[in-house]
Amino acid sequence: MSQIENLVFLHGWGGDKGPWQPLLNAVREQLGQRLSCIELPGFGELRDEPWPSEEALLQQLYQSLPCRCVIVGHSLGGMLALRLAARPEQSKILGVVTISANACFVARDNWPGMSRRTFENFRSAFVSDPYGAWERFCALQSHGDSAMRTLLKHLKRRRPDINVGSWLSALDCLARLDNRSLLQGLRVPALHMFGKRDALVPLEAAEEFQAFGASVEILEGCGHKPHLSQPQQVAKRLRRFVASLAPAGDVFEPFDKSAVARSFGRAASSYDGCAHLQREVCRQLMKMADHHWTPRIIIDLGSGTGFGSKLLRQHFPEARIVALDLAEDMLRFARKERPQANAHIAADAEQLPLADGSVDLVFSSMALQWCYRLPTLFAELRRILSPEGRCLVATLGPGTLAELRDSWAKVDSGVHVNRFLPLADWHHAASHSGLSGKVLDEQRLLHFDSLRHLMRELKGVGAHNINRAANRGMTGRASLKRLALAYESLRQPQGLPVSYEVIYMKLAQGPDQG
Repeated sequence: MSQIENLVFLHGWGGDKGPWQPLLNAVREQLGQRLSCIELPGFGELRDEPWPSEEALLQQLYQSLPCRCVIVGHSLGGMLALRLAARPEQSKILGVVTISANACFVARDNWPGMSRRTFENFRSAFVSDPYGAWERFCALQSHGDSAMRTLLKHLKRRRPDINVGSWLSALDCLARLDNRSLLQGLRVPALHMFGKRDALVPLEAAEEFQAFGASVEILEGCGHKPHLSQPQQVAKRLRRFVASLAPAGDVFEPFDKSAVARSFGRAASSYDGCAHLQREVCRQLMKMADHHWTPRIIIDLGSGTGFGSKLLRQHFPEARIVALDLAEDMLRFARKERPQANAHIAADAEQLPLADGSVDLVFSSMALQWCYRLPTLFAELRRILSPEGRCLVATLGPGTLAELRDSWAKVDSGVHVNRFLPLADWHHAASHSGLSGKVLDEQRLLHFDSLRHLMRELKGVGAHNINRAANRGMTGRASLKRLALAYESLRQPQGLPVSYEVIYMKLAQGPDQG
């Protein structure tokens, strides 16, 4: 299957791209693909456009899709997404996810949905009082959700400029669509999410989807807008779905390891001048070491400029220390400036050129976040550890640089900030590898006097944007100005806040060492 490059979001009736924002923020933390929203004619920024015929609408939507995408549609948007994925010329679409989208919105032929009378009453109410009907619709979308009051307030704050003609035509389209025949034989993978307490799409509809063999997930405590009330839960399921589209045994890696090596190699001479947080984390990790225990062979995994090797030598003066890093220029710098290690090896942490059972301590500070094949990584760690071997690891989680990521999201839909795997993934991989111990995280908050200062330090440590999905062209001055304005709104008395999510692991080959 082709590599997924884009996730495209399509709203439902009465909506626009705005309510997607909480989900977009959550997805940006977990996935490295480009994100974009499409608005339907007559809604949002396309408010003045008439609603076209169904065929013209589908052609228009398909033309606006980027290549190699997964399309995510809510309610009417989900029904249209399913029809797009079923078209003969759907080669752009690699998967489809629907949220609160029935096969038939209006009940027919014993298929559960809104009753025809209720729908007609709502349609008549909309014709006579569009804004009154819209407020009632907001209440229906919020009804039953565990966050009902907050959700209702959020929806009502976004009072639209209603194009009555287009909205009415879209409402009629919603009533006409019948996707039952598409639930079987769809040529691309599909996932259908339903809120358990949805007042507009009955839970019985989800059961009918399952009877057709469709992949269904029921979201507890949710009404018709789960992506707005529980964005993290929806993002987690989206991430699993996207991961399932990779060929067997393949894992989507947002980073090219050679690009990581080049970036850190270029930063070898500037790294120490900018790596203030990295040194603090390394010292904290060293405090977790068992000083009553004397390892013979230590691997400093992702050794960088050798700061960790120097600390290891101070704590374990008799040990043989091997510095291992992906970037040869970093190793060259360490050999010259901090020659405490006994040997230096250029290698990937997921393919360690070390003998089975040969290492007593794996020490790795702020390096393994560039690994995405966690089962492979932990299998290697366990393989090289001696029977009494231990691991001390500090890495980064998805909360890292959250303010920068959110500020970029106000500028464009591009991928500008590196994505790292969440704590749960590290915990799962460690436990399934057979290594026991502690996996925990902490939040660290730094402050910078300016955006320019932050960007300079990220580049100085080699940790600027290395995503495959990043736009490799020069970022224009206008975009940078908008970014600076967006970030400035977050300023605190100490300066611009910069969050880091640090994940610590203290693991052992044998029983939990505490």
